[in-house]
Amino acid sequence: MLSFLHLTVFEALMRLKSVTQAAEALDMPQPTISRHLRHLREHFDNPLFVRTSHGFEPTSIAISAAAGVSEALEIYRTRLVSDSIFEAGSSRRNFFIAASDMGHLLTLPRLEQWAATSAPHVRFTATPLGRQRLITQLEAGEVDVAIGSFPTLYSGIREQTLFTETYVCVVPKALATHGELSLDTYRRARHILVDGRPLGHIHEEVERRILEIIGENQVRVVSENFLLSAHIAERSDLILTAPSRVAEIVNAGAARTMAPPIDLPGFTVKQYWHDRFDREPGNMWLRHTIARLRGLET
Repeated sequence: MLSFLHLTVFEALMRLKSVTQAAEALDMPQPTISRHLRHLREHFDNPLFVRTSHGFEPTSIAISAAAGVSEALEIYRTRLVSDSIFEAGSSRRNFFIAASDMGHLLTLPRLEQWAATSAPHVRFTATPLGRQRLITQLEAGEVDVAIGSFPTLYSGIREQTLFTETYVCVVPKALATHGELSLDTYRRARHILVDGRPLGHIHEEVERRILEIIGENQVRVVSENFLLSAHIAERSDLILTAPSRVAEIVNAGAARTMAPPIDLPGFTVKQYWHDRFDREPGNMWLRHTIARLRGLET
């Protein structure tokens, strides 16, 4: 007899074609994945997945069974689970939240504080952004919600605006002597640049505009981490251009926050989830709690 867990493992192996990646996606030890795979092989009397020159590939039997497994899981998730009730006070569920380091900082402390009394056994896992797989992770339930600005997400993705953001410059005190940051000073200064590729379309556009103005030679440090960049900025002679909430963590005695001398787009920060889990009680509780903590719901 196959359980829901066996089918979930099968689905993950079909999608990821890797025991290691399936273990990471399902938050299970690799030996547990291997044990479930052995049970699946015994049930189907077939190896199901074999190592080839192209990697870990499904057999014809696995490919034939995949549609039925997906249908069974879909029924469970959308018809059975969706009709149940999420008991926050007793649940031990682990929610996976994908965001940048700054997104996690703005979300998880408030969420954990709120849940300490209302959902004391619930856990939260901060999942790093992997934009190329984000839709797949949301669709598969590997990520419950993603927080950020991703205007190119599509294919069954729902969204809710949490707050709006603008860009500012974190400027060393030596360069912030006239109350405003001139374009000439901005061009001549050395900079910290936050790599926009994992963060979404808006920051990629900001990164492109900054480079058009200052040129590659003025970039001293490149980072994928806003918080690290902010700490570097307050201890160096480098300028950091970042969302305003990043600048709020910088020691005002070490650096100044100033308006950028170039036109940069603002953006909205949203939470995203897949339509498959729109009515799933645990996902609904998480989304409503995040929105409540941002003052969007009562």
